[in-house]
Order: sequence, then structure tokens, then C-alpha cells
Amino acid sequence: MNTTTAHGEWNIETRILPYQSGRGPGTHAGVGAGMGKPWLTTTLEALPAGGGHLDLGCGSGRMTFALKERWSPGGWSAGADRDESSIIKARQRADEENLPSAEFHLLDIEKENYTTILAGRTPDLITAHLCMGLEIVERAAAVLPPGGTFACVALHAALWSEVGFTSRFALSEAGVEAMLKKFHLFPTFLRVEKRIVEFSSEREAIEEYFQNGEKAPGWKNDGRWEAVRRYIAEGGRTLTAAAQLQCIARRTAS
Repeated sequence: MNTTTAHGEWNIETRILPYQSGRGPGTHAGVGAGMGKPWLTTTLEALPAGGGHLDLGCGSGRMTFALKERWSPGGWSAGADRDESSIIKARQRADEENLPSAEFHLLDIEKENYTTILAGRTPDLITAHLCMGLEIVERAAAVLPPGGTFACVALHAALWSEVGFTSRFALSEAGVEAMLKKFHLFPTFLRVEKRIVEFSSEREAIEEYFQNGEKAPGWKNDGRWEAVRRYIAEGGRTLTAAAQLQCIARRTAS
């Protein structure tokens, strides 16, 4: 299924998968098991060999190391994140893999500008993987030259939507497009990827998948667990356990 928008067409892939015993929220429906492969392949191709890469919300360096065959040798990768423990892990791995041009900075990417960590360099590619918002797009566009690439992945608003709530970090297709347009980023890759878990019974969903709420303890505090229980008890047998918006865009001159 594809959705046509003002900028182009979203390629939408939805897979419905039967529940697999032993898996729970965050480990099912393709999470961490191949989601976003077309996006990653296209992002790799967008980075010139020996180019410069800025990774926003880098965590422990997932994008730096995923792209290392493109930017290294001859180029550089700079990651930024506000979590100090993740930055320490990323630096340790860079040392272990002998990547002196991989650097990681402690930075609040939603509140601080990126010019300091770039130190006069111009990135060919900026990535923001599952760390996306208006402030991030604005700051990324400010340091990306015309022709440079912005590649991002965000949570989709369909995530857990069956039970009447979604993540506050989730975005819609229209929302992402509006951000890109506002900062002169023209999309060349637009994709939505969803993984829906299908349950055969209430017991399978409540007792096995969620383990009576123990697999998602935080949900008990904010009311989400009661919403899940109510949805399942009323006959709901599918849950959108993973949903992503995946985009790649070029910076235009104006």
C-alpha cells in the first residue's frame, strides 16, 4: 500500500505476524531484527566515500559504526547525545575498532547548536535515528549544505494505536513532511514500516506476551496497561508493536 502526499509517495509496508512464544513488547514484530533495511541501504549510498557524517541522538554509536565502511578511511563521523553512559560506550568501541575519526560528544541535540562539535567541518550526511523532532530538524538544516543529505527515522503514530494511545514521540506522515518543507529539505525516500502482532487468544496476549503487565511495568503507572487489558478483553487480537517513519531528504538552496 502506498500513500501519495504533497512531496511524493510513501511506500508503506505492513506485516502481520503471529505471536511467537517467549517474546514480548520491544522484542517482537521485527524490532531489532531487520526493520529499516531499505532505509539503511539508501542512507549508505547517500554518504560519499570518505565523507563527513553527523549522527544526532547517537546513543552508543549505532549509525557511526553502521556507516563506517563509507566515511572511513579519509572521512569522519561525529555523534552527539545527552546520555553520558552511551557516549562512554561509543568512545570505547571506537578505540577498540581503531577508528580515530569517530568522535562522540555530550550534547543536548534539542537545545544546543551543532557548530561547536563540527569545528568548521561540513557534513555530507546527517542522521537522526529514532530521535526526531522539529528542533532537531531545524538545527540539522542549519549546518547541512545545499545538496547534503538528512536521513531520519521516527516512531509512527500507528504504534499501539489499537488501544487508544501512542507515544508522545510518534509522528504522522504529514507532520514529518511539514518539518522537512519548513527547512528546505526535499524528500527522496519516504517509507512507513509496520509490524503487527496477531494473538490467537486473550490468554496468549495477556499472560504470555505481556506477562500480566510485567513486560511493560511503566504502563501500569500511566494507565496504558488498563487500556491494553480492556482492548484485549473486548476481543482485540492485534497490536501494532512496531511502526516507523523512514525518510531521506536533500537540502535545497532555498
